[in-house]
Amino acid sequence: MTTWVQYHGTDHDWDKALSQTEHGTYLHGSRWSQHLSNLGWKCCRWQAEDQTALVQGFLKRYPMGIGVLWFPDWIAGDYATGATVLNGLRKSLGLRFIYVRIRSHHILNQPESQLLQQSFTEVKKPFDTAMTMHLSLTCSAELLHQGMSKNWRRNLKRSKRLDYEIVAVDEIDTIVDLYAELSAIKGVSTLFSKEEIASLIEAYRNQIIVIGAKTSDGKIQAIRGAIIHQNQAIDIFAATNALARKHYLSYALCWDLLMRCQQRGCQQFDFNGVDPDNIGVYNFKKGTGAQLVKTLGEFEYASGAMIKLLVNSAAKWRH
Repeated sequence: MTTWVQYHGTDHDWDKALSQTEHGTYLHGSRWSQHLSNLGWKCCRWQAEDQTALVQGFLKRYPMGIGVLWFPDWIAGDYATGATVLNGLRKSLGLRFIYVRIRSHHILNQPESQLLQQSFTEVKKPFDTAMTMHLSLTCSAELLHQGMSKNWRRNLKRSKRLDYEIVAVDEIDTIVDLYAELSAIKGVSTLFSKEEIASLIEAYRNQIIVIGAKTSDGKIQAIRGAIIHQNQAIDIFAATNALARKHYLSYALCWDLLMRCQQRGCQQFDFNGVDPDNIGVYNFKKGTGAQLVKTLGEFEYASGAMIKLLVNSAAKWRH
C-alpha cells in the first residue's frame, strides 16, 4: 500500500517534481495554487512516499473542526495509489469533520472509475458536465481551417466585414466590464468576479494570452484568453458584448487565439468544458473541429452525512 506524506517543499521543487510525473495538469501546478490562495484557499499538497504520485488540494476551515477540501484535479501519477490518500490527508490536517470533493480530468474509463469508487461516491449534483472538447493544433493553419464546419468558416468570414483590430488585453477592468455586459445580455450572474480575473492574470503572467477585438473608436468589444501549460492551451476567458455578437467577433478572436497558441508551441487546445444543453456555445466549440471528450468527473467523501448535506447545500464555496 502506498504511504502518503504532506509535502512541505518549495513551489519550484513542486513544479519540477510535477513535470516528471505522468498526467500532471495546470491544476496541479503552483500557479493555480497561487490563484486559489489569492481567493482565500489554503494550498495543501501530498506526495507518495516513493515519489511516484502527487496531489494538490485546497482547504477552507470552518468552526467546530470542519474542513472543506477541494481537488480541482486528482492525482498526478498512478491512480491506484489513491486508495490510501484519505488516510494520509486526514491525519495531517487534524480535522474533526471533513468534506472532500475531487474533479478528475482523466478520460472516462472503467478501471480508474472503479478505483475512485473504492474511496469516494459520485457527486449527484456536479459543478459541470464532465465533458470538454479537444482540438489538435498539430496540423497547418490551412488544414485547421479546412477542418472547421462550413458554418464556422462562414461566420469567421463575416467577422471581417467590421473595422477592428485584434490586440493584446492587459487591463483587468476591460475584461470585467465585458463579462458584466455579457451577463446582462444573458440574464445570468457574472462568471468571473474582478478578484478572480485579477488573480488569474497575476498568477499566470506570461503563461496566459488574452486578446480583444478593438473597433475604430478604441473600444474593446470582445475578449478571449487561454492559459498555456506545457504543450496545451486551456480556454479560460470568453466574453462579448451586443455589437461583437452581431458581427461574429467571437469567431475572429477564437481563430486568432488558436493561431497564437500554435505559435507558442501548443499541440492541443482544450475548450475547458462543454454543456450540450447550452446549444449555441456547444455548436461554436464543435464547429472548430474539436472532438468531444468525456472525463471521469466529480466524486466526494464526507466524514458524516450531516457535513455532506451542509456542504452540498452551500455549493458556492468553490472557485
